[in-house]
Parts: sequence; structure tokens; C-alpha cells
Amino acid sequence: MPSSHLRRPLSEGALQAPRGRSGTVKALVLACTLVLTSVTACTTATSGYGVAEQPGTASNFSVNPPSPPVAGAPSTSAPESGAPADSAPAVTAPSGVATNNAPPDGAVGSLSGGDPYYPNSGNGGYDVASYDVAVVYTPETGELLGTVGITATVNQGVRLGRMGFDLQNTMTVSQVAINGKNASFSQANSKLIITPASGLDEGASFVAVITYSGVPGPIGGGTAGLGDGGWYTLASGGAVAIGEPYSASAWFPANEIPYDEATFRVTATVPEKWKVISNGLPTQDSLPPTPAGSAVFQWTETAAMSTYLTTLYIDTFTTTQGVTASGIPIINAYATSATSSQALGDKTASYVSFLESIYGPYPFDSVGGIFIGENIGFALETQTRPVYPQWVDEATVVHELAHQWFGDAVTLTNWSDVCLNECFASYSQWQWQEAQGYENLDKLYLQQVATAKSQPSFWELPLVDMGSGNEFGDVYTRGPLALHALRAEMGAEAFSTLLKDWVKAYSGKTASWTDFEAMANKLAGRDLSAFLKAWFRDTGVPADQYLYPGNLKP
Repeated sequence: MPSSHLRRPLSEGALQAPRGRSGTVKALVLACTLVLTSVTACTTATSGYGVAEQPGTASNFSVNPPSPPVAGAPSTSAPESGAPADSAPAVTAPSGVATNNAPPDGAVGSLSGGDPYYPNSGNGGYDVASYDVAVVYTPETGELLGTVGITATVNQGVRLGRMGFDLQNTMTVSQVAINGKNASFSQANSKLIITPASGLDEGASFVAVITYSGVPGPIGGGTAGLGDGGWYTLASGGAVAIGEPYSASAWFPANEIPYDEATFRVTATVPEKWKVISNGLPTQDSLPPTPAGSAVFQWTETAAMSTYLTTLYIDTFTTTQGVTASGIPIINAYATSATSSQALGDKTASYVSFLESIYGPYPFDSVGGIFIGENIGFALETQTRPVYPQWVDEATVVHELAHQWFGDAVTLTNWSDVCLNECFASYSQWQWQEAQGYENLDKLYLQQVATAKSQPSFWELPLVDMGSGNEFGDVYTRGPLALHALRAEMGAEAFSTLLKDWVKAYSGKTASWTDFEAMANKLAGRDLSAFLKAWFRDTGVPADQYLYPGNLKP
């Protein structure tokens, strides 16, 4: 994420398999007929993957990306009837009990994901495999009705008797079932706390089906001073979900911690004037019936991701489509007020080709951007399809697309290591300018160092473990300098190998700065600890031997 990630640090073929998990997830899910005023006819069914396992039809909005062709939204034809071949007979979903007085039949999972920077975010006791979200959104009132099927596995170490999910207080839960059985629950302090009727054994898979409603809004304190995260109502009357370090809990129950990655599918019903775009590719798996005057859209991302990388954009946008040189479908969306950004979107293929040349194959099965035309304070690397504000420029697009490798494919373990995301995405902007002949990077480096040496504030925080609330600052400005110095210290060839090998080794996994240091030392063939400490972990101006390595001489 740069800011207004977005701080401009410079002067002013092969597809990866789904990350994290493989195979078909078999899960109990809730199939609901969704209408604009209510959620009715809810039943549970065993499905191959997803919410609303009731075959439906495609919508009038079709992006039809090239190979393989896909469709994604409602037609006027009636939906097909019947359950999927691999599903069990439907049974009535039990209603939840909006209390949590029942004693837990097992251990109580932590209401913290363990990140010291955001101790109230995330939860323990389980690992999520997939989110299947079905929502009905009415832009005129801002009301959202939702059902989510969350497939997860217990990793408490013992029997789990109670668990939490993150959900903002603007959303009210009305119903919870665990593995098809009634569960008691309560809400407080942006947490949904669930007590299953019986405990869940260590290593057991379970499905939580949660029905909720409310008027979603921003999450205060998100995005570290760049603006709140969460749900934004747009000037057009539409909406977008975006934010870091959290945003998903503004509109669906989630485990808001980076390391708990999961696949994601969203099915959204809106008045027919509106369109919907999200992560991944448009699909039409078991769509609900389309109410009169409405449209249904479904988007699926099969590669696991952190919840802050999910997005949902509802507006009267237009789309363009294409394909990269390596065969990745491109889908861009433009708000009416963002049509001037189409020139940037049209260069997506060239940006991706450049980034593939320095980082390796693009890691997902689709790419593009969402240009919302609003003057929010940040852009964000939402997986496969970053969200861009009104002020977007070429450097910002390169930055957010670089995050698809650094931050999305390779996910940080804790927010203290955000340099793994932002330092590299920011340096990608430098490398793009170098490739285009805009800048001589050695000269740019020396110019910026000469200016910064006399500015103590430039060096007052480390780039790694900089302290809560300081994550999105120096990583954009000092981060590129540090990486260029590392390139000079290692040599261009070894540094290039480091970038590609890092993504290859950790794509689909979480990683820490310590992991990066170990790989850098290995590929350099010598101990770089003192150099890396001076640039990334220490404060103050590095000693000259580290400030002017290799051919970087003043």
C-alpha cells in the first residue's frame, strides 16, 4: 500500500497452484435465497465448495476474460433447480441463540491472533481454509444482509470449546451453526464469540455458518494514519471494502490476522442498476435466484490470502479486459469519475511483464485494478485486483502490482516485518523507472543519501520492528535506499537471484524478516548481518562502509 503507498518514494507463464491448501474442500454451507429485504429459505447442504449451492444463471454483466472463458452475473432466465450431484440432502438450518451462557465443552480459544502491534485483531484455536460470503446490499440505505460459511480446522492443541471471530459492532449476528448444529454466541468489542453445542477435537475440520446484517462502515484506526479501513460509502452511492491492517470484519466475520490465509468467494445481490467486482475471476457456481429488479454477481479467488487483501466494489463502473504476455486474464474496473485512469489500466500487461522479469512468474490466475475515482488517502494491494484512488499515477500502479509477489504471494507473519511488503514494492518503482530510462538509480541513491544525511528524523525509526502505528512510513522512503544499498553490497546478479528465489521459496507461505536475512546471507556467500542490521534494524545514519557499498561512492 502506498499513500497520497502512496508516498511517492522517488522524487516526488506458469501459474501457481492455489496457495496454502489443495484439493476440494468439503464443507457444510448455508444456501439462502437472497432478496433485497430479507434472507429466507435457509438450508444447509454439503457442497464441494461454497455458499449457496443452488445452481443459478449468469448475470447480465459479463466480463468474459480470455482463456479460459468465464462468465459472471445474472440473466433473465429462470434458475435451474436441484442440488449439486456431490451434495447431501438439504436439512433445515438451526437458529442460533444470542447468548453465550453455556459452558464451553473444551478450551477457550484466544481472542487475539498474537500480533503485538494489533493484539485485539485475530483469534486463536483454528485455521481458516475458506470463506464463502453471500451478501445482499442496498446502496440507497446502506444495509447489508449476509451469510458466511467459514471452513476451518482446529489447531488449539486440545479440544476447542469456544472461539472468536472479528466482526465490527455495526453488524448484528442473528444465527450461528457449527457443523449444522445450533451454537450459542455473543458479540462485544468487535468480536463474535461462539460456543458450539459440543467441543471440536484437535485437528477436526468444522464449518461455521453465520447470518448477520447491519450498515457497514469504516474501522477507526486502520491503515496506520492514512485513513480508516473497512467499508467506504462512495459519492456515487456505491461502496468499496478496503483497508490495512484490517477491513474484512467491517462486512463479514473473519480472522483478521495476516498469517491465517484462506480462499475467498463472494456472491453479491444488488439492485440491477449496480455492478460488483471483487478478487479473482467471475464465476457462476450455484448462484441464488435473481430477485426481480436485481442482479447477482459472484467472484472467486482460489489462492489463499489474508483477509485484509479481500475487497468488494459496488458501483456503476465500466470494465476492460485483456491478457498478459504470459496468458493471465486482465480485468480492470473504472468508476464513472475514473475514466481518465484507463490509460494506466491499459498498461497492465506491460507492468506485469516487467515485474515477472525481476520476480518470476505472476503468482495468481487473474490481474487487474479497481479505479474508484475517490480521493481516499491510500491505494491497496487487494489480491489480484488492487484498489486505486483518484490521484493514482504510474508509480502507484507499479507499486501495488509488485505487492502481488511481495505481500500477497509471500505473506508477512507479523506487522513488525512490513518492510517485506513495502520496502520491496517501493523499490519496484525505482526499478521500473530505471528500466524505462527515467532514472540512473546509483545517481538517485547518492542524491537522496546526500540530502538525508543531514536530516536526523529520516533515520529515527528502524525499517524492521518500527513500532505499532509506524508501519507505513519510512518503508516507502528509506526502504528503497536500503534495498539499493543491498544490491550494491551483494552485486546485481546475486541480488536479482535473491528476489526471485525469495518468491519461489515462500510463495503461498508466511515469512519473516529473519527468513529474508538468512536467504540473503546464503546467496551472498558471506555474513551480511552487520550490513543488514545497520540498514534495517538500527536507527541513525549507517556507517560509511554500509552507506557506500560496492560502486556507490560519493
